[in-house]
Amino acid sequence: MKSIFASIGIVASLTMIACGDSAQSDDGEGGSGGTGGGESVACPVPTAGPTIHDSVIEEDEVWRAEDGPHIVDQWVTVRNGATLTIDPCATVQVAAGKGISVAYPTSPNTGMIVAEGDAEHPITFEGKDGARWGHILLAPGAKGSFAHATFDNGGSEDTAGATLVIRGDGTFPTKRDVFVEDVTIRRSKGAGVHIDNLAGFADGSNNLTITESGDETTPYPMYIDEHAIDTLPRGSYTGNLDDAIFVDPAFHLEEDVTMKNLGVPYVVGTFPADSLVIGAGFDSPVVTMTIEPGVHIEMHPGAAFEVEHYTGPEAASGVLIAEGTAEDPIVFTSAAATPAAGDWQGLAFGGIPSANNSLKHVRIEYTGADCGCIFVSCSAIDQYEGAVVFSQQPPSAFIQDSVIAHGSSHGVVLGYLGDRVDFKPGITFEDMGGCDQTLPSGESCPDPKPACE
Repeated sequence: MKSIFASIGIVASLTMIACGDSAQSDDGEGGSGGTGGGESVACPVPTAGPTIHDSVIEEDEVWRAEDGPHIVDQWVTVRNGATLTIDPCATVQVAAGKGISVAYPTSPNTGMIVAEGDAEHPITFEGKDGARWGHILLAPGAKGSFAHATFDNGGSEDTAGATLVIRGDGTFPTKRDVFVEDVTIRRSKGAGVHIDNLAGFADGSNNLTITESGDETTPYPMYIDEHAIDTLPRGSYTGNLDDAIFVDPAFHLEEDVTMKNLGVPYVVGTFPADSLVIGAGFDSPVVTMTIEPGVHIEMHPGAAFEVEHYTGPEAASGVLIAEGTAEDPIVFTSAAATPAAGDWQGLAFGGIPSANNSLKHVRIEYTGADCGCIFVSCSAIDQYEGAVVFSQQPPSAFIQDSVIAHGSSHGVVLGYLGDRVDFKPGITFEDMGGCDQTLPSGESCPDPKPACE
């Protein structure tokens, strides 16, 4: 670390940009100020900087506000158990394409970054001379804690164009090692946050804002895998190129999750095979996904939302609780730019469905894509696609006060050998291309079979 003394005038101007509550962005609009508008900022003028950082940190190190701005000219790596602490009021200016990585590059490794300001003493990460800088990487084994911090104009190096990149080690349980509170990410090249490989935010994280971010390739504010869903903090995710949370279903869900209503939809999948699957299989512990009222889930064309993947006569390992309200229904829909009947498959319940499943005030639309499935039925049908499909007899009609609409095929497919469980009283069917509900196969079927129930 090298300290370079600059004139008081230059340092003062840098301090005004970093800590003032009326800073201007390069598009002429007011800056975020780190912690929201209108708050009083009381950062002193640095007296001993700027300070250049361009090396590995393997012992605990503190970047003091008075030594600022802290200029990251090359990638700075924090590893071998070291902690980098960035003081309140500090400004970190990062050269084009550079950044800070923690617990990297060797693995396994450990390290920690702590950048905790407060409402009057925020911390700023920005590009040196206005450059598009890289990102903060929390690699497997890293921990991080950020509070009252603003990250501006990053994202040049990550595959998702993200400014904050959090990676797990691919093993369970999900690593929830990064805490954020009152953090703003703005003008990221692509996503503000990219989480993968079974990582996530720490419990208690709150008030994350991602705005003015996204490009044509990576337009969403967050890119995550399905196990990070439960860790997402409440906050604000609007004002981006496309306001939605992108979920890459990399694993079958093996932990309980709550899909929070974050004010923007969840977009699931990149390819037709990118189905979101609750439960890891018949020999696995039961896991539950709970969806809050008002959540919208947009499924990639061709994909399915599966509550247990396997169809055999064993107890399902997945449970879905999706209880909306009349005012805030839960919506399962298509992610296509122009939604149409038959875009995505629908909800598929594999195995013997749990009695704990519950769907209320749910809307399921634009279903009927090819499922490649063949079931049994006493209906005279030759296709088994549906908005809701059962391969084994459910214990009850657990869908209530709901709507199934604009499907190219059936509404409810009872594709099993067993008794008829009637879901029709709890569902309004609109503009369906097949039966509202098919008949299961019993010991004998009517002859001839009816076209629909």
